[in-house]
This record gives sequence, structure tokens and C-alpha cells, in this order.
Amino acid sequence: MRKIIGWILLAIGAWMLISPQSLLGVKELKWMYKYAFPGEVIVGMVVLMGAYYCLQWKPKAGSDKPSH
Repeated sequence: MRKIIGWILLAIGAWMLISPQSLLGVKELKWMYKYAFPGEVIVGMVVLMGAYYCLQWKPKAGSDKPSH
């Protein structure tokens, strides 16, 4: 159940990050802009944080330094 909620929150959060920017991009996405509201990006980031928590995504263990 937790993973299902996580994936739903991930989809909602992604929508909230894309819809305010849709007016600037592709013509096919301009319809999304009418569903945007002020502050939606901040709320979208919080929703994505909840999705990452529910999905239990963690950074990879190991060094970020290149091996060469």
C-alpha cells in the first residue's frame, strides 16, 4: 500500500512541477497551465518528498568521485 501511495504522490508531484512551466514549452502542453496555481512548485516539491519517503528511495552508497 505504501508503494502505491508513493507512486501516486510521485505522479501528482511531477504534474505540479511541470504544469506551471507548460506555458513556456511545447504547444501540446499549454492546456496544463490552466490547472496551475500560485505556489504550486513549492507544494509539488513537498509532495515529491513524501513520495520519496513512501517509496524509500535512497542515494546510492559509494563515492561520487570519478574513478579515473
